[in-house]
Amino acid sequence: MLSLLNSILAGMPWTGLLRFLVDVTVKGGLIIGAASVATLLLRRNSAYIRNMVWVFALTGLLLMPVFSLMAPVWNLPIIPELSSWGARSYISENVKPDQDSFVGPLFHDETASLSAADDAELTLPIGIPWYVWCIMAWIAGGIISLGYYAVSRAGVRRIVRNSYSVKSRWLSVLDEISMGLGLKRDVELLESDRIRTAITVGVFKPVVIVPAGSNDWTSERMNLVLSHELAHVKRWDTLIEIFALLATVIYWFNPMFWFAVKQLRIERERDCDNAVLCTGARPSDYAELLMKIAADLGNSARPVWKLSTISQDSNLKDRLMSILNPKIDRKRGGRRSALVTGIIVLAVLLPLSTSGLWNDSMAQEKQEKKKKAKTEEMKKEYQKKMMQKKKQAKMEKMTPEEKKKMQAEKLHKGWQEIMKQENSAAAHVGKAFKKEDIKTGLKKFKKMKKANSHYIKENEFNTLGYIFPQGGNTEKAVAAFEINAKEFPDAWNVYDSLGEAYMVAGKHDKAVENYKKALKLNPESESSKKALEKLKMKKKAKKNI
Repeated sequence: MLSLLNSILAGMPWTGLLRFLVDVTVKGGLIIGAASVATLLLRRNSAYIRNMVWVFALTGLLLMPVFSLMAPVWNLPIIPELSSWGARSYISENVKPDQDSFVGPLFHDETASLSAADDAELTLPIGIPWYVWCIMAWIAGGIISLGYYAVSRAGVRRIVRNSYSVKSRWLSVLDEISMGLGLKRDVELLESDRIRTAITVGVFKPVVIVPAGSNDWTSERMNLVLSHELAHVKRWDTLIEIFALLATVIYWFNPMFWFAVKQLRIERERDCDNAVLCTGARPSDYAELLMKIAADLGNSARPVWKLSTISQDSNLKDRLMSILNPKIDRKRGGRRSALVTGIIVLAVLLPLSTSGLWNDSMAQEKQEKKKKAKTEEMKKEYQKKMMQKKKQAKMEKMTPEEKKKMQAEKLHKGWQEIMKQENSAAAHVGKAFKKEDIKTGLKKFKKMKKANSHYIKENEFNTLGYIFPQGGNTEKAVAAFEINAKEFPDAWNVYDSLGEAYMVAGKHDKAVENYKKALKLNPESESSKKALEKLKMKKKAKKNI
């Protein structure tokens, strides 16, 4: 189970996700900061202008991740690369080791032993790094935010489904207020016994829902409440609220985002309050209505489906002060004001989208590639060592006869694979050696080499050389090894094998000569050292006789 989890986690671009998250968080903070400064400078202007600043800032927060992924990025050396944060990479355990082919002597008396370094266990980092926990927490928070959005949508649909049509008295007020606000959209007006104050829902088909018993309200209260709700409809505030909920999926962890959403809602309510007052309502009457609604609601919890209410707001005191202040600019800006605000936000958004924050130079990219290649090399080395340990353990339990039998089987299996290759020079030479003679095989090899029609591999000719001593034909073995030594003069293994063939054939001087060549190319060759020691002992014994 741990290995499966490790494999899944290793396949995810965790550091890339974290970089993306940090990037949009920092850039989003700059957008929010710019919007905060702008609203501070515009504090003497109407709430409509400040509301538009926050609307475009929220739009910028939503577009930032998209633009950052689509636009080419020029990185600035601001934030250090993640590799310097102490992150470590995964090494998967479930990788099949490469099958090693026969490339060297199989019939030496000795077997290669693992060094002390090889015996050391290689520890795999199977713990989950901190940055993976960060990304998983972010994803979990986003899922919860989506769940909240789904619950709120379900609550709205339930309220609308169980609502009923209002009395005709409300409809006449609706037509009058719509005309006064210049609202051209069709609005459905419903009544529900599940709410305690008026709410506005729906984006393209807006619905205003008033509480049960509202038909008994005074005409003044009807006008004020409906004016406020229709102002939300005219400003498409339900659509903007959905944008805010969707942005929460990305920025839920960022306190600055919640500040931006709060400021957006504050300016939105002030703007709607101004819209009500611009219809001719007396500020004192409207303020009294808000306080009365707030008193009726009391401290009741706000249901998740309520997008906004006319009076249940923690900023009610400031709203009342604004309503009663005669010096406040209550004019609703035109399209020109919104257009200018949007251009300013885009002027901030586009440079941020095309600018990275990471110290991600070409040298660091090369370093990352080098680190990745080193990790892969460590994996392969680990797998190779594990295979060697298994082979050695298996060999130690076998008798000499079983070892020879296993080696012979491996040799013949390797040779059968070589014989299947139509373009193998070793395969064709082997056939000529077996069916005809050495002279014919050598001529065939020269002809193939001149025409460059077949490939020549060291390990294949080495395998060919070891095939013949088993049948007692050492001359053909020597011929195969001589071809190999001539074609690959820089490979120590070919001289080691040729020396072994000469030793079996009884040509000890030539064997010594080739073993020395092998040692010159590879001073660490234990097989060549032991073979030379053995030949030296035989020569000494022969002299004593």
